[in-house]
Amino acid sequence: MNHTLDRLRAADPALMTTDADPRDRQARALLERVLAASPAPPGRHGRRRLVVAVAGATVAAAATAFFAAEPAEAYTVDRHADGSIAVSFRADRLKDTDKLNAELARAGARTVVIRMIPADRCTTPLDMDPLFPFLATATPEELDRYPVSYQAEDTGVLITIRPGKIPAADTLAFGYVRRKDRDGYTTIAVAAVVRTLPSCMAIPNRAQR
Repeated sequence: MNHTLDRLRAADPALMTTDADPRDRQARALLERVLAASPAPPGRHGRRRLVVAVAGATVAAAATAFFAAEPAEAYTVDRHADGSIAVSFRADRLKDTDKLNAELARAGARTVVIRMIPADRCTTPLDMDPLFPFLATATPEELDRYPVSYQAEDTGVLITIRPGKIPAADTLAFGYVRRKDRDGYTTIAVAAVVRTLPSCMAIPNRAQR
């Protein structure tokens, strides 16, 4: 028999104590160290990584949904309390006007937006209401009498329509085009109060320099 081994066993304090005292400071300190060093249960880290991955996927999906929820259309239509209708659209993105015109109809705008084409492809003159001729210059009173005011910008158009000022038998035809000029692109807009809705609107001739 190995006497050295027997002596070591006899000196083992664990063999001399039958019941551990939970109030003993050393025992409590040892237990805390053991618990602190204990490895996580199998699969615990894997579950945590999975939760993070799912959360990350949810955030990504939410971000995708957010961007997808942005208006795919290139326009906005807002009806104001005074009955006027504000319309804005990007001429460089608005290729198909059907949806915009359907929304204008629902808003009671009595307005049709038309993408203008070259004059050689649209030779029929507009059947304009003589009460609303084109004006090179206008007084504030004349402008107030017209059912529309608008501003053309580099890539877009801002319009305010006042349907109550459009005669009952008329329609506001609003033509637009983004044309490439010598210095870049220019957005052109033409508003006309017409008695007969045109099938097309012609791009105005270039200004002579």
